[in-house]
Amino acid sequence: MNKNISSDTFETSVHDTLVSARQHLRRTACMIVEIDDFDTLLDRYGLTGADHVQRTVAEKLNDYLRQQDRLFHLANGQFGIILEPVRKLGTDDVLEVAKRLQNALDAPLSLGSTFVYISVSIGICLDTFVQGHRGSDLTKAAGIALLDARRHGPTAIRTYSPELQYFLANIQDNELEVSHALENGEIRAWFQPQVSTDTGEVCGFEALARWEHPTRGVIPPSDFLSTVQTTGQAHVLGAKILRDALTALQQWDHLGWDIAQVGVNFSQEELRDPKLTDRVQFELDTFGVEAKRLAIEVLETVVSSSPDDTVTRNIRRLAELGCFIDLDDFGTGHTSIASIRRFGVKRLKIDRSFVTKVDCDPEQQRIVNAIQLMAEQLDLETLAEGVETAGEHAMLAQLGCQYVQGFGLGRPMPLEDTYAWIGDHLARVQTPPKIGRA
Repeated sequence: MNKNISSDTFETSVHDTLVSARQHLRRTACMIVEIDDFDTLLDRYGLTGADHVQRTVAEKLNDYLRQQDRLFHLANGQFGIILEPVRKLGTDDVLEVAKRLQNALDAPLSLGSTFVYISVSIGICLDTFVQGHRGSDLTKAAGIALLDARRHGPTAIRTYSPELQYFLANIQDNELEVSHALENGEIRAWFQPQVSTDTGEVCGFEALARWEHPTRGVIPPSDFLSTVQTTGQAHVLGAKILRDALTALQQWDHLGWDIAQVGVNFSQEELRDPKLTDRVQFELDTFGVEAKRLAIEVLETVVSSSPDDTVTRNIRRLAELGCFIDLDDFGTGHTSIASIRRFGVKRLKIDRSFVTKVDCDPEQQRIVNAIQLMAEQLDLETLAEGVETAGEHAMLAQLGCQYVQGFGLGRPMPLEDTYAWIGDHLARVQTPPKIGRA
């Protein structure tokens, strides 16, 4: 028997199923399945491509459901599922069904001349968690579970509980506050200096997002970046930080400071935007800044896990544009030498986990030395992150690392504070002592 796939009868069917289950002392559950990043899929492949993906996903989900379970095609990449009422149905049983549905989509889907990987997040509600007999109560609860799954996605599965509703209410208040902060300019770039180990001169700054809250003070990105991403505003924040970074270069030039470049971080969502390179080119032209003065910081985990898709093409196109590509957190992923070449990487940013205590830990020294030797053979520069002491700074210089960054040199600061910091720093290193290399 074929499952019914429609959009206008879902809630009515949930209601009828729930009433029948209660009358016959049976258990049922409602699930809402959502294609992850469906908006991105729609932008990239258009309505025709997205419709093809939805039909294919529906067919695969059908194949993995039981005969009497019912599947409904909802809007915007979502599907509703009603599980056949049975005598016993617990959370573990429903989770097993959800995992089976996710596994149904492991293989790539054919789309024209290319293949796309699709994943789904799932919100679940068992009928035991709703008091009444209305189908709308069950679908609403499954929708709340999906909201929580979306926060932890992609490929998340969450089940509804009454406490989740109150928790998400607080989350939604925070999301609204973050949106207002972006609109009001409370979130902006702060800048952390990067220094040459050879001359002591400032070679650049990294632009880092900070939320200057009117009552709570400065809020670090770890407290709001996930909210920015789950609300689909990563591109808004990215555009703001990019413009702040280019503004900073203009200001430093105007004041006569010779700052070679500024680094910006793009989220994976931004790197999947087919128009990213065009947007960067437009901003560079608007500000009159050469592409080589913009360093694009890409996490090593992104490079090591990206197939030859939009992410790869964007990074490569930015390198071809003339932007400087930094491979961030190097040593924490599994990047191949071929990937380094393919992405046009110019500099390895050695992760702070290898920098801490490098002046007194021989094992740390061996790791940094190995990275440095590889970089030299590949004609790459190196920058060590998380430098906090003069001893770490000196040892990194001896090991051949060209640049350093960390609290021991300077904490992230607003643009207006960089002016005095640059002046004070240059005054201290007018005649810097040379530190011999190993």
